Amino acid sequence: MKLIILSIPAACLGLSACALKTPPSGSAILTDAARGQIPAGWSGAHQGGTMAPGWIGSFGDPGLTRIVNNALKWNPDLRAAAARVEASQAAVRVAAASLYPRIAVKTLGEFQGQKLDGDIDLGLDPPSLGGLGVDNTGGSPGSRSAESSSQRWVAGIGVGASWEADVWGRVRSKRAAAAFDSGALSADYEFARQSLAATVARAYFSSIEAAQQAVNAEETLGLYRDYLKLAEILKTQGHASDFDLAQIKSRSAGVEDSLYVAQAARAQAIRAIEVVTSHYPAGRLTPPASFPGQPKYVPSGLPAQILERRPDIIAAERRFAAAFHRVNEARTARLPRFSLSTSGGLGTAQLSGVGTLDALSWSLAGGVVQPIFFGGELKAAEEIRTAEQRAAAASYTATVLHAFGEVEGALASEYYLNKRAGALAGMVEQAGVTVKLGKLQFDEGHADMFTLLRLAGESLAAKIELTKIRASLLRERVNLHLALGGDFQEAVERSK
Repeated sequence: MKLIILSIPAACLGLSACALKTPPSGSAILTDAARGQIPAGWSGAHQGGTMAPGWIGSFGDPGLTRIVNNALKWNPDLRAAAARVEASQAAVRVAAASLYPRIAVKTLGEFQGQKLDGDIDLGLDPPSLGGLGVDNTGGSPGSRSAESSSQRWVAGIGVGASWEADVWGRVRSKRAAAAFDSGALSADYEFARQSLAATVARAYFSSIEAAQQAVNAEETLGLYRDYLKLAEILKTQGHASDFDLAQIKSRSAGVEDSLYVAQAARAQAIRAIEVVTSHYPAGRLTPPASFPGQPKYVPSGLPAQILERRPDIIAAERRFAAAFHRVNEARTARLPRFSLSTSGGLGTAQLSGVGTLDALSWSLAGGVVQPIFFGGELKAAEEIRTAEQRAAAASYTATVLHAFGEVEGALASEYYLNKRAGALAGMVEQAGVTVKLGKLQFDEGHADMFTLLRLAGESLAAKIELTKIRASLLRERVNLHLALGGDFQEAVERSK
């Protein structure tokens, strides 16, 4: 009968029914409605082909590449994410430890003494090692002696082992859930890494935009100051009034304010870069004052491919898998548990004036534990895990739809920004021609000074808007790369 009981766990481990089920992945997690809406291609204007890594290098700006690499190396938030990944990997080993026997060794040494009154027996008890791994008690204080008082040294060593046969896959499900949780954190780390590179790139382009806006304001402010000097000369000649001077000064003050706004924006963008690269935000970084060239269109692949490529979607998929295994862990917690245990030990006791005793003990046991009544706790735990699995599936669907929305939004935004950039470039060119022609007419006496000021203001407004569009195009390209899930570094560079 004992042999049959002990052989049950080993036999069940070989049954195919005890194998863990594979959780759904990718589009299989999505609801039927969401799965049916995945198109064969993107709706927005896009370039076909497989997306290649290394998009930071596509801007052709070594300064940007250097700053991004510094951010990856020193950013404290990224280091914290890396530490969480390491902790999760250790948690997987903790969860897997229950699959193996637990073995403990106990050694003890104790000096005992006693004094007896009344009847004194003539027997001797062998020393006790106590419970292995439970307490440190050596012998028995109630040991009998032929003397009314005695003293003795008790010493011993014991070994114990126990093992639970994972018949139903409860422990393996726990380990699998921990492994998928760790995988989700690894994907979170990768997404944080890509997001950090995108944040640095956007701030970098914003600092250049602010520098360009400052140049635009300084150019227009110089023109206004020239007109102000001319108006002061005309006033001395009786051809201008204080009213005319006040208008010119008012326009100059407005442009000067635009200059300060641009300078403040540049300082803010520079400090943002310094913070994410783990430097004190002193505003000492000096990004360039001109934009890099706009990269060509990037291959965007197919919508379904970002499910396998984008890190935040991969993280959501792994969290669903972890929830899937936790449901099985909770379900199997209601089934019988089979366990084996063994222990053995050797002890000795030296009694002053009596002699020496040696003791050898061992035990081997097998048991089955079947939960009967826990007040509904185990069933409620299974219901909690099931609800968490449904929530993980819904979160995965939401993440996928959000990612599709980001890609489509970036594609559409880039398309219209390119259209606007073309229109504004023509507007800036013609505004510049208008200012030059207006100046000629003013010199010939066919235009007044305030017409020139108006034309200069319109030219500045066009330049400011075109600069915004150029910066937005670069930032939107970064957003598109991040939305598509493409890595910003070459594979060779990452392996260094």
